[in-house]
Amino acid sequence: MLAVSAISRVTGVNVEYRNFNAGSGGFLPQRLAVIGVGNDIPEYSLEKYEATGSADAVAKRYGYGSPLHLAARQLFPAGGGGATFPVTFYPLRPAESAAAAEGIIECSGVAETAGSGVISIGGIEAEFPIGKRDGKNQVLPVMREAINAKPEMPVYAEISAEGLTLTAKWKGKTGNDITIEISTIVGGLTFADVKMDGGSLDPDVQPALDAIGQVWETFILSTFAWKNESRLNQYQVFCEGRWSELEKKPCLVAHGSVDDCEARTGGDGGTDSRKIDYANFLIQSTGSRELPFVIAARGLVSDIMTNANSNPPLGYKGKLTGVRAGSDSAQENYMTRNNAVAKGASTNIKTGSVAELNDIVTFYHPENEAIPSRRYVVDLVKLQNVVFNVRMILEADSKKGAPLVSDETVTTNPTAVQPKMVKAELMNLADSLARAAIIQEPAFTKENLVVKIDSMNPKRLNVQYPVKLSGNVEVVSGDIYFGFYLEP
Repeated sequence: MLAVSAISRVTGVNVEYRNFNAGSGGFLPQRLAVIGVGNDIPEYSLEKYEATGSADAVAKRYGYGSPLHLAARQLFPAGGGGATFPVTFYPLRPAESAAAAEGIIECSGVAETAGSGVISIGGIEAEFPIGKRDGKNQVLPVMREAINAKPEMPVYAEISAEGLTLTAKWKGKTGNDITIEISTIVGGLTFADVKMDGGSLDPDVQPALDAIGQVWETFILSTFAWKNESRLNQYQVFCEGRWSELEKKPCLVAHGSVDDCEARTGGDGGTDSRKIDYANFLIQSTGSRELPFVIAARGLVSDIMTNANSNPPLGYKGKLTGVRAGSDSAQENYMTRNNAVAKGASTNIKTGSVAELNDIVTFYHPENEAIPSRRYVVDLVKLQNVVFNVRMILEADSKKGAPLVSDETVTTNPTAVQPKMVKAELMNLADSLARAAIIQEPAFTKENLVVKIDSMNPKRLNVQYPVKLSGNVEVVSGDIYFGFYLEP
């Protein structure tokens, strides 16, 4: 604009950028909170720790082979392709009277030939040599050395009177989920089936939830055994609070599972008993020998959170590469998977030798909703993005404390806010969210959008923002008709 002092005939044209597309949406930056314990031996800080992309750094803080380290190995794999979003660890100490799980490897017989064997512990393998005519006195010490030589192993191995004793590196019930498998190509040796047992008492997760504070963690990875009703209740209460109108930081809690349909849907704490729980969900690999939380970490980084960060309306179908799938015989057919989803449990399929995410659903399945509104995790991620973008508009610094006047009021105050100004931004947002396929029918949103000054409080602006979320291709029904040519 020309200075007011100009008096001689002249035409001035000023060129200045102005944003006429206020309200254009963006994607909510995803963040992961990992809750779990470290090893028993090292003393570690209980302060939350934002990882720098190194599993080794996590191990140095909380102990090699601890749940936090094993989760970090999936989130930050040595070969690359790790988390593209911030990951913060919220450590807990084991419960005061907790016990570590133990298992005993028993060996009998004498090796007929020289060869080797492989022991898999919680999905981590170690190879050990076997000499001709070796018995338990020779084989078990070699197995111990092979196990203890791998720092990422979830157990310590020691020779005992009963055989080779394996002790989980942490105390708590999660240690009972550590699987043991031994395979050899040598005849004459027999190994008894081993099951880890005796792990007891997980810590209270509330201190970790409290430590999250005002940070908008969009997902939580729980490294504890998932089927615990009181702990699921804690997560549910926390997450429902985060969806509230004052918190406005919605999040979801991921748990790993290897259970079959009956085990994961039934009983106390099973998904079918939690019909209104939209906070918790499973990442499934039926029959896998991996630790469940390791599967969950892989699912989050290989697909769920990576997609949520870059393409939030896209459904989940990622392959759980790098973690062993269950046997072919353990996999579930369509009818079983359909039943699982109806009862609030996620499913997987197996492609070749790799488990693949199939249905990623929350526990939510109320009987009075024909199509449960909060069933699919991807739909809740879409809602997270709607909340994020609406907040960006309504909480803009330009609106804080600004004069609020009606649409009919003529004002020259550049800081004044009128309902029609906010409405225009929210209408632009509807178009932006629709272009990103987060919502559909933006015309519906714009036609039913309400922005008005409260009738009782002149300092209050009431907003109603209805949206129709986009769908996802989950079921395809096709009909093929065929016939034959007949000579007329």
